[in-house]
Amino acid sequence: MAINPIVAETLERPLGASFFLIVSYQNDDTYFELKSITEKKFSKSVYESSPMPKWELDDVDRLTQMPGKSTKILSFLQRIHREELVLIKRECVEIQSVLRKKDPTLRLIPGYLTSHNVVISQSKDDFHRVYLFQGVYSEIIYVFRGGKFSVLDTAPGFFKTKESVYFFNSLHESYEYNKLKS
Repeated sequence: MAINPIVAETLERPLGASFFLIVSYQNDDTYFELKSITEKKFSKSVYESSPMPKWELDDVDRLTQMPGKSTKILSFLQRIHREELVLIKRECVEIQSVLRKKDPTLRLIPGYLTSHNVVISQSKDDFHRVYLFQGVYSEIIYVFRGGKFSVLDTAPGFFKTKESVYFFNSLHESYEYNKLKS
């Protein structure tokens, strides 16, 4: 079998990813205000999780911040391309700064889901994160194997809970069903 030296490599933009936002908060009024703001800024939310296990702060953040008592995940109708994660993270930091005047525990973690994985954005470097640009890092949380998402060892504990695994596997089913419709 001869190798064809003229085969060209092609670059293709992948389908849009399912955009979600993890929200850790103390004050229910702030959550509802946040939901209204993000639906105006991004798009209508199509899935809202039940109350999830509490988002736990990492060791460094625990020294300077308080965790919220509640955590929910919003998934939006808008599909995003992976490179948009930086802009979305920056917009979430701005929203978070404004709303922290009402709820100092508010934390927003945007991310996306594809057929193959779940990725969140972070603002701090770590050995398992990839620097994108403008101070934003990406972190793979789940990979799709054997018909379900498997959590990576480096993922925050929140993603290892049965509630999170269930939510993201359900979101994956919806994404796969609807991915060619948008």
